[in-house]
Amino acid sequence: ASPPKRDSRGGYGRMLREEWSASATPVAEWSFDEKWRLLDSVLGLEVFEMNVTRLPPLLPLFREYEKGRKYFVKNARMSDYDRSCNKYYEDSLSNAGDFDKEFYIEKEYLYKMVYNNKTKALDADGVCDNSVLGCCTLRRVPDACLCAYDGDKDIVTDLLNYHSPALKLKSKITRGFDLRKTILSSTIEKLYGEALQLLGYAEEPGSKAYKKIIHLKNFSYMPPGGFIMWHTNRYDNTQASYRMYMYAVDVDGGSSFKYLSPEGELVEVPDFHGAVRLFSNTHVDAETGEETYLWHTVAA
Repeated sequence: ASPPKRDSRGGYGRMLREEWSASATPVAEWSFDEKWRLLDSVLGLEVFEMNVTRLPPLLPLFREYEKGRKYFVKNARMSDYDRSCNKYYEDSLSNAGDFDKEFYIEKEYLYKMVYNNKTKALDADGVCDNSVLGCCTLRRVPDACLCAYDGDKDIVTDLLNYHSPALKLKSKITRGFDLRKTILSSTIEKLYGEALQLLGYAEEPGSKAYKKIIHLKNFSYMPPGGFIMWHTNRYDNTQASYRMYMYAVDVDGGSSFKYLSPEGELVEVPDFHGAVRLFSNTHVDAETGEETYLWHTVAA
């Protein structure tokens, strides 16, 4: 079945929650559509969070995922390797919620559309070379990535050369490292597929649709001073707007996920080891069809 249209303010889902609280029918006996709308109504208003220990199908996946902590670099601070992004980092740390949305809309379009050549405005070489250390280390244009890595320490000689190919500077909007080239990635995809099957996903393992849905979109490591800039993913939702984040940290509360609620209020969600978060980046008003997007950021 296909997910129904989303209502960004809860709409039908809010009424469904009220009906659920008064209903004598167990939720397990609800139709797919009713269950989906109940979940969707929650994700239309907030980020849903739970400890992975309460989600048994995800535990094997998380146990493999948390092995990524072996790549943590002791005493690493991203501000030692980059000064250019400190203002954007401060925007992500701030709880004021008054960041310049127009600026970040322009940056997101630049990095997600123009510099990924989705507008066909670039030549075949693109904005950076396919370096084993990551796109952001060999730029063809000065602002190929948000951060210039112009700090007092050289991130290539101090870190990347010693930890290649595990650590890469690949994301154009992140001050942090990409771990998708580690040996963990393929196992994580496999275990994610197995978790989906336990939850009722019916596509045949190995099929095109199956491979597409288990693809590991992001696997990041952000030491202190690391962040993902404020963004909406409005250009990444061509397939599905739903996201699941898992967190393996060395210090509970040392980093956080932040987002703007439908009312425009900033909500900070501190990270903890074993956190699982579900949310949607795009909300569609069921009556008008108008799309709105979830502003969110991550900072360590």
